[in-house]
Amino acid sequence: MIKLVIFFLAMGSIFSSFGQLDGDFEKRNSSRKSDNPFSQEKTWGYLLWSENASHYRPIGWHVDLGLTYMAGNNADDEGRNYDLSPSGTPGYYLEGGMQHLFKNRKILFNYVDWGIGLKHFGGLEKYTFESVSDLGSFNFGSVFARGAIHSIWQFTKYNFFDQSIGFNVDYRIYGGKDKQAEGDYLSPIPSDNQGKFVAQLHYSLGFGIKMKDGLFLVPTVQTPILTMVNFNDFNPSHKWFNSRYQPLIFTVKLAWLLPKSGCPKVFDTDGERQSLEYEMRQ
Repeated sequence: MIKLVIFFLAMGSIFSSFGQLDGDFEKRNSSRKSDNPFSQEKTWGYLLWSENASHYRPIGWHVDLGLTYMAGNNADDEGRNYDLSPSGTPGYYLEGGMQHLFKNRKILFNYVDWGIGLKHFGGLEKYTFESVSDLGSFNFGSVFARGAIHSIWQFTKYNFFDQSIGFNVDYRIYGGKDKQAEGDYLSPIPSDNQGKFVAQLHYSLGFGIKMKDGLFLVPTVQTPILTMVNFNDFNPSHKWFNSRYQPLIFTVKLAWLLPKSGCPKVFDTDGERQSLEYEMRQ
């Protein structure tokens, strides 16, 4: 599963490079002078958000709904006379929180978000020794707090890639019982299970859609890249029974900004006032 993490990091590096190339292009393009989607120097119709032109403030709420999956990898059976086959089962993910957009167009990152929620994970481990086999299962739910800093690469008027590095703290509130100790899993190998408390760095990559001014939809995939508690040689996956499982979280984020009070200013890139009718069409 380390290969999967390396893939996500490589994709993030590629999108960052694309963003830099896009910025060089924008510098040569008189109609859009900055590659920042929250800049005040592009034509407002192309912006994702503008402090002067948008009807909304640079702060708002988000709700994330999704599915989780524990991708089985790294079974502790190398050189042994038995086989272990780990696999995942689907779970759910619920989160609510806020986002804060940066106004400064010269910085690399575009916004931060944070949230609290509940997530459920599950998985299986199949033990096989000669003609004997058995299947152990686990499932558990955790409350969590999460925060991340995001970088956006906008590639069309209404679409963008959204990548982030974040930190999450989880605490298990149900499930996670040792099926082997309860006699429900006949593997003779002592279990080595993840603790109740987990602290991780994670990476996420999303495809964003600006639905209208101040409203965004972002399908996203998230996975940990480093587990600090319980730390295991920089391996970000979870340990259950005698296998490791890489958490994958697939979500759809609905994010909306808070409206400004009163009527906002509406300007084009030359500082000339646009009509309210034009602004409403954006």
